[in-house]
Amino acid sequence: MKGAEVLSVRFPEVEGKSLDGRVLQLPADLEGEINLVAVAFHRSHQAEVDTWKEVFSSLENEYEGLVTYEVPTISGRWKPMRPLIDGGMTAAIPDPVTRSRTVTVYGDTRKLTGPLELETTDRIAVVLTDRQGRISWIARGACPGPEPEGLAEALDIEWSKKA
Repeated sequence: MKGAEVLSVRFPEVEGKSLDGRVLQLPADLEGEINLVAVAFHRSHQAEVDTWKEVFSSLENEYEGLVTYEVPTISGRWKPMRPLIDGGMTAAIPDPVTRSRTVTVYGDTRKLTGPLELETTDRIAVVLTDRQGRISWIARGACPGPEPEGLAEALDIEWSKKA
């Protein structure tokens, strides 16, 4: 799915905790005027998330006010193990900025898949959203290349609204 306008789907309101320990209400507590969020559903999805890192970094440098996030979404049955799981992720991420922008969400994954209209959790979703949950672009899976189709157009439209 791609878009240059606000799509009919919205980023759902969910609570998460950043790896630096802050409790966040998403999307309201996202720091950017506009945010690019990689939502993962399985541990194996980290490889797909990693394919977006170069694009995320490049876009953050190009668009002042854009902030990127990783949101691992973990079934609620694992919530008792949160200190161990989050601790392992924290230990694996040496960069404090990346830790502050990695927000784990524990609970029913359908709270994300339903509102985002994701039929399966077999691939990550990358979502361009503002703090009100308006989504102007969404993609599934690994990054298709240095310029994902429709993303630059959606960003340019979002920034023109702010000018």
